[in-house]
Amino acid sequence: MGINMLIGLIAAYFIYNDAKKLGQPFFISLLWAVASIPMPIVIVPLYLLLGRKPNIDRQRNADPDIIDVEATVVEETTPCPMCGSKVHESFLVCPYCKHTLQLKCQSCGNEIERESKVCPYCQAHIDYK
Repeated sequence: MGINMLIGLIAAYFIYNDAKKLGQPFFISLLWAVASIPMPIVIVPLYLLLGRKPNIDRQRNADPDIIDVEATVVEETTPCPMCGSKVHESFLVCPYCKHTLQLKCQSCGNEIERESKVCPYCQAHIDYK
């Protein structure tokens, strides 16, 4: 009985420290440790299989160096109609072939569609294509 209790205390110490290192809450760590004292042969394998999952939410909040992949902004690109290169949607001119991607009215500066003959904002005639 004494050897079993000694093995249980050693297992409880290991489990408690390991659970705290993995970011488990105090109560969960203590629960695993206390349960391993009377039955270390059953609880230690269960802990190794089920309890060693790191608490990701707690680690995200604790470590500012972790980058959340889902929150990163992906810049939208579109193919250039002339050369097919990927360019940002905000570009006015393709940096590869110098094709005008977004036309602006020379009078008012608003964006206009390529097929327009007259600016819909200021009624200026458009003479370039």
